[in-house]
Amino acid sequence: MRPVTVDRSTLYCLGASTDPATIAGPLRDAQVRVEAVPPGTPLSRTMVALAAHDLTAAELAETAAATKDCWVHLVSSAPTYPHVPALARDNLVTRSARAYAPALTEYVVTQQVLHCATTVFEDMPKPFHRRAALVVGYGAFGRTVAQTLAGLGAAVTVIRPRSGAAHPLETGAAVPLDRLPGRFAHLMIVALPGLPELVDYIGDTLFGLLRHDGHLINPARSAPVDAGALLRWLAAGTGRLTSDVESEERTELLRPWIDQGRVTLTPHIAWRPWDGDPLYHRDWSAIFATGTRDRSTMGERSLRLDPDTIATDFLIP
Repeated sequence: MRPVTVDRSTLYCLGASTDPATIAGPLRDAQVRVEAVPPGTPLSRTMVALAAHDLTAAELAETAAATKDCWVHLVSSAPTYPHVPALARDNLVTRSARAYAPALTEYVVTQQVLHCATTVFEDMPKPFHRRAALVVGYGAFGRTVAQTLAGLGAAVTVIRPRSGAAHPLETGAAVPLDRLPGRFAHLMIVALPGLPELVDYIGDTLFGLLRHDGHLINPARSAPVDAGALLRWLAAGTGRLTSDVESEERTELLRPWIDQGRVTLTPHIAWRPWDGDPLYHRDWSAIFATGTRDRSTMGERSLRLDPDTIATDFLIP
């Protein structure tokens, strides 16, 4: 992606989840007006907040065709919505990688506490103290949940897909996955985006690290979890799955375990804050702060944004 120079006076919002009324207050100090527009509105050299999950594929296609030389911020951490590559060809596209991390982490903590509260243990352990937790992924959410679990007393190991290695938190000493003891983890958290290269990444090898009575929590997309490996793990023991985003097809595969009470599917709530704040404006504001005035084009209303000065986890991969 290339730099863009945009009109900094107005943020145009597409999709119900952008909630212009809620974010107007936080953006007032930056002297940015917030205006909702329907999908397909011609937009050029402007700032755009796009809730792609609220729009149909046809609406996204229409929006991509009508949006040129803009800064488009996805109101989501997921970069794989239809027509986003087309948007990225003609615009600077960023995403909310950090704003939702606390809400996702709170979901993990809550679901693990609920899991332990409904499970009978002989020694009645605490939900996190002295438990071994495996965090698969170390982006904005992976970092936040790993540090939070460690603060609660868990022994945290991070798996980074790019290196294919395990990193015990705060030791800095990476080890190959085959050096980890089998079935050592009480808890595994999926902190991966649904990118094509990560489909089925969590397979038999990683499930071999999770105890047969362990707990898998996935507040992210289901694609990184190999369905066959998941079913084999469930069949081999008494482990439990909590998942926030599952397709109808995968839900049917999990039906026997749902009926047994060993699989809990939540109604896509992991990202939601308690007060209804859409949250994305926090990441948007951090990116906005990297911009520079460009008086050669629009005077005081101009803002130049360069992907080279924006944190990489805000950019689409």
